[in-house]
Amino acid sequence: MKSITKLFFAFALLITLVACENENPFSGFRAYFKCDTAYHPFNQVTSYGQFITVRPKNSYSAYEVTDANGNRTTHNLTEVELREKFQFGSGGLIIGTPALGDGTIWVYDLTCTSCATARDRLNVAHDGSGLASCSKCGSVFDLNNEGIAVKGKSHPLWRYKYTMLGTELIIRN
Repeated sequence: MKSITKLFFAFALLITLVACENENPFSGFRAYFKCDTAYHPFNQVTSYGQFITVRPKNSYSAYEVTDANGNRTTHNLTEVELREKFQFGSGGLIIGTPALGDGTIWVYDLTCTSCATARDRLNVAHDGSGLASCSKCGSVFDLNNEGIAVKGKSHPLWRYKYTMLGTELIIRN
């Protein structure tokens, strides 16, 4: 009887551990970035279905923004921004507002969660589909649906927390 009781408790413990698995959707990588959503190209992040990317350039003394239409611009960091030590997560940031929803901005890491290296950055579609794909493993993620993988066996994209102060977006993890 004791062995049956032990087996039952071991099985119950196993079921409990599996059922309670709750992955943290937020990235463990450091991120700190500020921008004013009143000005282009950052104003696109508040438009439904529009996503931009921000990634470091030139040893973190500048960053590159790719807007929702695929246009790239490089921004040199000001002295204040250099002192604030902007950080861009693992591979960069994807920032935008899903096509359907309550207008909440989502901030994802630009790194594929399946490949999980900073050099394996995602390619964000500029056709309004809200999809991001990895050219290395072929995974495709839906930015309009919490960054879940719609192709490939990958975890959802890592996310970052943010706050809005007026029109200033502050991403901080």
